[in-house]
Amino acid sequence: MTFGRLIWKDLLRNPLRLALTVLAGAVGVMAFIFLRTVVDLFYMSAESAQADRLFTRAKASITADLPLSYLPRISTVPGVDDITFYGFFGGRYGESQRDFFGSAFVDPPSFMRVFDELMVPPQQVAAFQADPCGALIGKDLAKRYGWKAGDRVTLKGTIYPGEWTFNVRGIYDVRTGTLDTNSLFFPFRCLNEKLPDERKDRVGAFMIRVEDPSRSAAVASAVDAMFTNSPYPTRTESERAATLGFISMLSAIITAVQVVATVILLIILLVIGNTLAMSVRERTRDLSTLRAMGFKSGRVVMLVLFESLAIGLASAGLGVLLAPPLIRGFISVVGSQLGVPANFMRESTLVLGALAAVGVALLAGAIPAVRAVRIPVAEGLRKVA
Repeated sequence: MTFGRLIWKDLLRNPLRLALTVLAGAVGVMAFIFLRTVVDLFYMSAESAQADRLFTRAKASITADLPLSYLPRISTVPGVDDITFYGFFGGRYGESQRDFFGSAFVDPPSFMRVFDELMVPPQQVAAFQADPCGALIGKDLAKRYGWKAGDRVTLKGTIYPGEWTFNVRGIYDVRTGTLDTNSLFFPFRCLNEKLPDERKDRVGAFMIRVEDPSRSAAVASAVDAMFTNSPYPTRTESERAATLGFISMLSAIITAVQVVATVILLIILLVIGNTLAMSVRERTRDLSTLRAMGFKSGRVVMLVLFESLAIGLASAGLGVLLAPPLIRGFISVVGSQLGVPANFMRESTLVLGALAAVGVALLAGAIPAVRAVRIPVAEGLRKVA
């Protein structure tokens, strides 16, 4: 009998237990990949941040606003190529949480220049810039509600109370970058003209495009130094750093997800380890017989490790096969709220899940394998499972 056939026979000694172990391992792999993908979703926008863009906000708080009068002063800083502004509007289309999506006011001409990853038909760009209350919406948002150019959309303000009606003038897509396709943008003047005097000409932040990305730090320092002694000091950082700052507010949730993913690996370790320990204990006499026939201790250890490797590979394969449909279903439910592309799935996460399962399986098989060769041959031959 060949070594491979011997492994196969041992694996099939208890087919039901083998099937349940592989299934339990596969569920663990699937859950691990799912949770790792959730973490990847949080960092997706930071990884696509543009190197030549800076983000200037109020130093006091990320929710505080800044005077619009800062814009021409920032534009004079050496190294600044272009600048725009935006502000979070926070409007709601309906009462349900599922009806929430990102909405912000912008300056259309400069916004389109600084965020040049936006893809919009030229005639729609012209219509958006010409309409004081025009709206530019993402393709996924348009698909979600069946909106098209020419439709009227009314949002209920939260930060800015009241009902606000916008005319859909264009639908955008993005090549790359931090913008998603589940947002609505409208001209600042539509909002600013209707605000009380104390709230007029206030924006959320400025987005700066620099001429040379290698000088971004110097430009950021110059901008902040300009307003150090003003009533509204600023904090300027790279787009990536700003995005990570947003993510850091959810650090407790991300850490919890990562901890659960690690616990799942430990569960896989225990499940496979328990199965192999039972199998080795039942075969103590058989393994001792092999050693009595001349099998080296290393050969016996390899026999057990190859069995654990086979279980790990089977669990990894089944888990990797089941994970993508689960993730696609999850994104189809929550993707519109998170601004996540429907086909988001990283091959590296699948590979990590598979490698983790195989590594854990080998680790789980190591202890039973060592115990199997530590039992004296004579004692093992007398043992009855």
